[in-house]
Amino acid sequence: MKHQPQSRRHQAGFSLIELLIVVAIIGILAAIALPKLQENLKLSRETAAIKTLGTIHTNQAQYNAMKGKFGSLKELNESGLLDANYASGGTVSGYTYNSTEATPDQYCVQATRQSATTAYKDFNVIEDGTIRYIESKTPGPVAHGEGTPLSGAGAGAGEAPKPAQ
Repeated sequence: MKHQPQSRRHQAGFSLIELLIVVAIIGILAAIALPKLQENLKLSRETAAIKTLGTIHTNQAQYNAMKGKFGSLKELNESGLLDANYASGGTVSGYTYNSTEATPDQYCVQATRQSATTAYKDFNVIEDGTIRYIESKTPGPVAHGEGTPLSGAGAGAGEAPKPAQ
């Protein structure tokens, strides 16, 4: 009986070189996709902060109509116009919301990013509805009337009623 040498080996699975190629491709894709994902997360946090400041401005107008003056974030919360997360100084979507002392005819609510890696800009909204921003490497509050006004739809210049004299 003759033994024939086996010319074909039965292979199961992948060779080492095939696995290394797949790992290299995944690494390249991750190196491209991860920075873009982080960029999109920063921009979505900024968009959420802008939307929140617009909502707070609307709430200030309602509070002003009820009380004849603008209120602090705490007062807005106590009136049922604002969620407690924003009034307590906690971080929401990478931003902390604070208000300066409201007067009968003006207020300033600041959205300050948690860190420089959270987002690119800090924001504020004032009594006329204008949302302003400062873009810097170091997070910090934007003072009343300071910063660059946003442009585009919903950027500001809304009409909050002035208190009755």
